[in-house]
Formats: sequence, structure tokens, C-alpha cells
Amino acid sequence: MIRILLVRHGETEWNKDHRLQGHSDIPLADSGRQQARITGGFVRAQNPQRGYVSSLVRTQQTFAEFGLDLAPQVTADLAEQHLGEWEGWYGAEVRRQFPEQFEAWRAGTYTPVGGEAHQDLLQRMRRAFFRIVRETAEIQPTASVDLSFEVRTAVAVSHGAALRVLLEGLGLIDRHQFIPLTPAAVTVIDIPLHHGPVSSTLPKGGLDEEADDDAEAALIRSLSDEQIYDLCRLRLINLSPELLNPGADTVAFG
Repeated sequence: MIRILLVRHGETEWNKDHRLQGHSDIPLADSGRQQARITGGFVRAQNPQRGYVSSLVRTQQTFAEFGLDLAPQVTADLAEQHLGEWEGWYGAEVRRQFPEQFEAWRAGTYTPVGGEAHQDLLQRMRRAFFRIVRETAEIQPTASVDLSFEVRTAVAVSHGAALRVLLEGLGLIDRHQFIPLTPAAVTVIDIPLHHGPVSSTLPKGGLDEEADDDAEAALIRSLSDEQIYDLCRLRLINLSPELLNPGADTVAFG
């Protein structure tokens, strides 16, 4: 089985001020580094063997705080949506001046001038995700903290809007009922390699227990985008640092 940990970057000063970041390369605030360190405990427990970050520094700084002995791959496709002329604006001001356009943007039907269309964002985020899934064929399964069998695990740090669009594009959420991802929150997607139930009482959870690692790797390499889409299961969404460590003095929202 494959497990992909999707993490939103930690908080920046622009997040705290409710400014639209997009492709603006804003570093983490001190609170964002602390959030990432807390999330890192969860990430390390999952034993990921590959890591990915976007081309923007806030994802790279977040990954660095996880404490993993991994050098992440910088993947431009994981970057946030480019917001064109809206970048740097305060969200409340955009909503006040351009209420219809703002609501249409949130619905995925409007692109700010000079910005990136929803469909283009979706296409590249899906491309990055499907690539990450197939590349788990090159890593070894490792012990899972919550399953009775080993899984192939990777972690990717991306951005709030980009991850929301990806989760919607994988058919895992309804944007009309979705609560925004909080800074440094983890979402877990499991990808069993068959459509049957995963059992807690069977060896390997009942997942092709006769197949060896090489056969499983060959199967993963051969997966089409459509097959990956069909196999994805949302195990956990928006596990925030504040839930992982309720006593920590972090600022999570905005």
C-alpha cells in the first residue's frame, strides 16, 4: 500500500495579516517554524522515504523543521496558485472591492488578471501527485505507526489553495463543505493496490499478501493516472499542530 502525507506550509507573516500570497516568496514566521516542528513529530512517525517541496521557500523551510534525514525534491508543480494582480492584497480588501470576482475565484470560475486559471492549477497539482505516487515504487516499504503492515510512504509540502484544489480534483472533498487547511496541517491519503477492504486482522491488511516487494513496485510503476485516482482513499484531513500539541503556543489561523 502507498501513503502520501500532504502538508500545508507553516504560517508566514502574510498569513497572519490575511494577505494573499500566491507565488510571492514569503518565508515562515517564527510561529510557522514552531508549527512545522510540531507537525514533524507526526511526519517522522510515518517513516517517509521520499520528500517533496514546492519552489517557494516557505515549503522548504517547513520541510527542514520536520527533522527528517531526507533531501526533498523541489517540484515546481506543487507551488501555490499564481494570483496575478491580487498578490499582496489583503483578502478582506479584495472581497470588499471585487465581491463577485472574489466569490467566483473561490468557486474556481474566475482568474485574477495575470494569474493562473483554476484548471491549470488542478492539472499541474494532479500531475505532481500522480508522479509522487508512481515514484514510491523506488522506495522500500517501512513500518507504519497505525497499521499492522508496512507501507510505501512519501511526504509533500505544498500550499493551502493548491492542496484544496488537488483534494477536490481527486474526488476526495466537496469544496462547498470544505474547511480551509490550517498552517502546517497534515492530510493523509492511502492508496491500496486493490479495491477490496483493508483488514486489521489479515497479514498485510489483506492487500495482495502473496506479492513480493518487486512485484508491488512493478505494479505501482504501471499505474495510470485514472487508476491512481480510482484507488485514492482519504484517511485523515487537516490534522493541525494545535491538535497534535494542544499546549503549544502557536498561532494557527489566517
